[in-house]
Parts: sequence; C-alpha cells; structure tokens
Amino acid sequence: MLLYKQIRYLLLFTYLFGHFQIVEAQSCVGQAGQVKWNYWLNFSNYPDSSDLFLKENFPSKPDGTQVLGSLKTSTNYTDYFASFIRGFIKVPTTSNYIFNITGDDRSIFFLSTNESPNNKIKRAEVINYTDPTDYTKEAGQTSSTIQLEGGKYYYFELYNFEGMGIDYVSLQWKKASEPNAPWIIIDSNYIYDYACGQSCPSRGTPCDDGNATTINDLQDGFCNCVGTAPASNNCIGEKSIVEAYYYDNITGNYVENDLINAAKFPLLPDRREKLKGSYGPLSPNTRDNYGTLVQGYLTVPVSGNYEFNVTGDNQTFFFLSSDDKIENKQARQALVAYGVGEGEFKNSVFQSIGPVYMEKGKYYYYEFRHKESSWRDYFSLQWKTPFHELRQWKRIPNFYLFDYKCELSCIAQNTPCDDGNPFTNNDKIDAQCNCVGTPCSGPDCNDAAARYQKYTDCEPTNNLTTLKEASWVSCTNTLNPNPNPSRSSSIHWIMYDFVDRYKFSTSRIWNYNIPNETDKGFKTVTIDYSNDGTTWQALGNTYTWPQAQGLPDYSGFAGPNFNDIKARYILISAINNWGAGCSGLSKVTFDAILCNQSGTPCNDNDPLTSYDKFDDNCNCKGVNINCANDTLKLVKETLADGAFKAKKRIEAQSLIPNAKDISFTAGNSIVLLPGFEVSNSAVFSADITDCIQAAFVANKQTSQVQTDSSEFTTNNTTNEKVKEIIFRINKPSYIKLSIKDAKDQTLATLIDHFSESLGTQTKLVPTTKMEKGKYFVELEIDSKKLRQEFIVDK
Repeated sequence: MLLYKQIRYLLLFTYLFGHFQIVEAQSCVGQAGQVKWNYWLNFSNYPDSSDLFLKENFPSKPDGTQVLGSLKTSTNYTDYFASFIRGFIKVPTTSNYIFNITGDDRSIFFLSTNESPNNKIKRAEVINYTDPTDYTKEAGQTSSTIQLEGGKYYYFELYNFEGMGIDYVSLQWKKASEPNAPWIIIDSNYIYDYACGQSCPSRGTPCDDGNATTINDLQDGFCNCVGTAPASNNCIGEKSIVEAYYYDNITGNYVENDLINAAKFPLLPDRREKLKGSYGPLSPNTRDNYGTLVQGYLTVPVSGNYEFNVTGDNQTFFFLSSDDKIENKQARQALVAYGVGEGEFKNSVFQSIGPVYMEKGKYYYYEFRHKESSWRDYFSLQWKTPFHELRQWKRIPNFYLFDYKCELSCIAQNTPCDDGNPFTNNDKIDAQCNCVGTPCSGPDCNDAAARYQKYTDCEPTNNLTTLKEASWVSCTNTLNPNPNPSRSSSIHWIMYDFVDRYKFSTSRIWNYNIPNETDKGFKTVTIDYSNDGTTWQALGNTYTWPQAQGLPDYSGFAGPNFNDIKARYILISAINNWGAGCSGLSKVTFDAILCNQSGTPCNDNDPLTSYDKFDDNCNCKGVNINCANDTLKLVKETLADGAFKAKKRIEAQSLIPNAKDISFTAGNSIVLLPGFEVSNSAVFSADITDCIQAAFVANKQTSQVQTDSSEFTTNNTTNEKVKEIIFRINKPSYIKLSIKDAKDQTLATLIDHFSESLGTQTKLVPTTKMEKGKYFVELEIDSKKLRQEFIVDK
C-alpha cells in the first residue's frame, strides 16, 4: 500500500468532483438490492481523480464490472486501478444517520441531497489508507449527521483509488441516536442500482452515416456513425495515426528559444514513435533535454462547439488551424509556458481554446511543439465535446485523428528504431527514411537484446547516476597535500586544470548523491583560482553546500558565480562534510568561455566570418565578410534598403522603389533579368569586385555594428543527403525560412516567427524524400527575401 499521497490529489478532487455533473431527464433508479462495482485498469502508477476523469471510457464503459449486494468491494483484486460505484440509498423511515468509510488506498463517498447527481456533496474520505475495521484513523472518515427521509431515494458515488496492497473500499453507517452502536456495512436492503448512462455500439462497429461521399463508416463508441470524408488536401494521411518526432540533446526549457533554433529542427529528428491519441511520449519520465514535433489533422463526429486544453512539461505549444491548411495554424493557439501537472487544466488562461464551432466532415490541421528539460516529460491535449455524456476534459483518441504525410523529415540512416512488428529484430532507419527490421522467427523474436542500444564508451549523458563509480570521493592521503598552502588543513580537495585560460561565470553543483552515503557530501567549502597553479586567490569566503537527496532525479543546486574571473585552475576544498570520513562530489559544471591572449587565432564557429582572433575581452571574433553564396538570386519582388553581395554572381528581377538605396556587389557578374526596375528617386549601384577583400577592408576601417540582415548561404554537408542553411540575424526581426520546389510551392517551413535570437543560425535539411530536380531555400527577414537554388541529384 502507499504510505504517502501528495496533497495535490486532494486539491484536484475538490475541483474535479465538484464539477462532475450529469443532467438527468428521467429517474435512474434501477434494480433493488444491488449496485455495480466498475473498475478501470492498467494505470502506469498510483492513479488520482484526473487520471480517471481523463479516460475517455469513464464513467459508462469500465474495463470490468461486478455486481455487489452491499457497499463493500473484494480485496486484493489487482494493483494500479480505480473503481467507481454509483446508485441510490433509500431508508424505510425518516431518521438521522452517520456514515463512515474505510479503504485502501484512497476512497471517497459522495451523497446527494436528493435523487439528482447534480446535488451530490462529499461526505467522507480516506486520504491514505485504513484497515477494514479502522474507523477512526482519519478525521474525515466519518460524516456529519445527515437526515434521510423515509421512502426517498438519495443518489451516491463511492470511489476507490489503488496503488499497491490490499485494495478495497467499504461504506458503513449507524443511526446518530445510537453513537455507541457498531458500524454496519450498508447492505442490499437499502441500495438500488444506477440504471442510466450512455449505452452505444462499440467503437469500430460498421454503420451507415447516410453520406454517399464518405467511406469506411464506423461507430465512434458514443452513438455517432462517422465516415471518412474525401480530402482535397494531399497531405492528409492515414486515419488513426499520430506520429511524434523527437529531437534529442537540446538543452533548455523553451520551445521558441531552444527547440526552434536547433539546427536539426524540424526536418532532421533523432527518433520517432506512434502515439496513442493526443498524449505523449509513450514512456514519460524517461528522457531529458529533447524536443517534440507532432503534426496531423483532427476531425469531429458531430458539428458543434468544442473546447481544447493543453498540459505539458516543461513547455508545450499547440496550434489548431481554421481549416486543413498548415499556413493557418496560428488561427487558434494554446500553450503551457512553465509546465503543469496532467490534471491542472486551469493553470493559466493560455491553456485553453474555445468554444470553437467545428464541422463534421472537415479536416483541421493541428500541431504540437514541446520542449522538455527534466523531470516529468509529457504533453497532452484534451477536449470537451457536445457528444460525450460528461462535459469534462477527455484526451482525444486516434479515432478522430489523421496523419500528416507531407513532411520532409528524415531520421539518419541506420538509427535504431521500432517498426512495430514483433516478428522483426534489429530495427533501423533505411535509406528511404523508413523503419525496417530483419524478419525473425521462433523464440529469438522480440528479444530485448536485439533492441538494446549501446552507448559509445565515455559518451556524455544528461542523467545524474547514483552509482559510486560515477562519483568522485576523497579519503585521507598525506602524500597529496592541498595545492594551496593556505588550505593545508583541508585534506579533501579537488583541482581542475583546464589547460587553457578561461573566463568563468556561473556554476552548478551536484553533491555526493549515493543513497545512504550522502553524509560524505561537502558541507563547508572554500574555492580558489589560479593561472599558474602556484599563486592562488580566494573566491569569496566560505560556502555551505546542501546535502544531496540520494535520488536519481536529484537536480543539484546553483553554485558560486565566478564573476568573469580569468583562470586556468579551479580548486575546491572541503573544510568539513555532512558526516565524517571521506568526502565527495557527484558532479560540477562551469559556464566558461575560452580566454587566450589577445591576437591568438581562434574559431568563433561562425561560418560567415573569417580571420578569427581573440580580443582584449576574451571574445573570439572574426571579420564579417557578408558575401552570401557564390550565386545570389533575387526574385521579382520589392527590395528594402541594403547591400546585396555574392562571391561570384547576382541575378535579379527585383523592383527598387522610391527613396531606396540599393547596391549589388559580385566578383564575376551581375545580371539584371527582364522585370528588373528602378524607380525615379531610387539610388542603385552595381560593382564587380572581389567581395571578400572589399568586405575585409571595410571591416578593418570601421567599428560600426552591421545592421544589414541579408547574410545567407547554403552548403553541402559531409552527408550528401543533408543540406546546410546558414544565415545571420543582426537585429530582432520577423523570420521566415522555407523550402520550395521549382513551381514555387512550399514544401516545408523551417522558421516562421519573430526572432530575438541574434547571430548566426543553422538549419539542416534532409533531401532523401525529395525527387530529383531544382529547389529553392527562401529566406524572408522583415520585408526582404533572398533565395538560394540547390539541386537534388540522387
């Protein structure tokens, strides 16, 4: 049994159950002497109210049912399930009663003031667990005095939530006038079954929706006959497919600043999986530092008003188009900015959309963008519909969803994957971006060893292990005195030699995190730094570091800020620890930049600069060449102010409007094609010169900050099936980066938002799914558009 239940479950119950309303049009009193015990199975852990309510088949389609002759369930049925009993209580004569509930684990009793479910009130509950005859363990187990009128029906609900242990729930009573009488379980003489609830054909049952244009007409499980409508959009794929693409090893918490700016987003994911409806990933709480993209189409079984709500951790964006067009996806948006629990539907006003009127037979494009840092990785979309018996948030199942099949995304060839076929092993991505396994037979099929993914030796990961072998510990050793003579009393120390000089800013510490040994962690600490390993300077006075938790999800704490000190060596010494004997650490990280002497050659990792060197402030800077690619093609459009440059050739059909100052510079040729036009008051100049040399001289002669945003190039990578796009943003701007075919049709939009992430950006474009031929990369920065041509020749 679970000994500890989080208080948030109590708060969720208060809200959710207080809004569980069923509008009754007729009496629902059923057979006398019995009630139905309904249960829902296979929760991944200890369920709470939000877990149960989110189930699409709650309350009328349980996983199992048993008929009871009293208000006590069986014991030791199974683990990780939730159960629900509803019915009516009737007494022969008017009297005052007291109710008492026992249960394992959590149990709750609601009783209405009359026959209507809408008037139910929570009367008693067990928050943790009790033994069957432990009637006084918790104050809330016993209700206040309630008068029941003779011959009148009172609606009730009885819930039980089970983790592990001797699961059961029992409701007993006695008359208030007999306080010393024993508690008696409410039996068949006083209970009546609940005879209402939605009863519909099972989902998938063939039917006829009366529409001759639809195919594959099926019941949706809620009394709606739904056929697949014809689609004019060729990107609408297979029904009931929801595919998530994942982008690993991306740090940070944010969709816009971290995920969107990643080079491999959105077209070069690391892995993918098929989801069960609008919830992912399939195995939450297993990975950190990744992003997710889900694209697809949503349909509705009946026309009417729908509401949508998104939850997730850490940050989740949801887009819902006004139709089936991806370019209209921002018509409706919802987001979770900082992460919420799965049942926290009112954390912010931005989580919900609607009510929105949606039409049966139409397709609506939708999209998830999710960024996970650490902890409870998941994202989820819920809806409230006009057809479910409860107007409550429910996860959207695959039945109403369609795949998006126009993506250019391609996972790298030979990446391990899961083809969903239990009769294959060694599943990998093939040359056509498909997940394919080797056919197998016999007992070796589905062998876990065949799917084991081995990490490269010494490859870094983002997880903090609790293994001793992965931590550092120091014991008394007089042969290794403290490198700083003034710290001679500190026998436990660690010194970092970074070989080069660095400028240090913030740090993060993970104290000794080995279970049952966290008292070895550093407590009182000094920190020193040095450039030669001999002369030391202290960073502050002493620091007190908190003890670790000994848990695998231990996230450490913010360490000292080094305030941009420049050093080669960092020395950490323990004055004492949290116990006695050896002292240790699990992990230390420093935020630092290389800081060699001014004039030392370096690499600023900016492919749009040359002649990189360190300056006096430890900055590695290159000269801004700004010569674009070999060839720059300007389509027929209006140009903004600016200098357009290419190493070899410029081709233009553009319009230069009034009061604009435009210059072209190219090394070999400038071609003004039919359609090129310069207005009367505009200033246009063209110059054939060595662009790189001219730019270098101009940069050496001025220290002005470049405000032009036209730097843009495309390169081939070492992998011939991946194209690299490089561009620079010098000022906050609206950015749109697209891939177009020879007919100027957009195949993919890589960026489409206002960006304040300045500097050089990179995007990777796989060409595996592209046919042979000519394509364009189009970059729009504010009102300026640049295009680069590239050829796919497989």
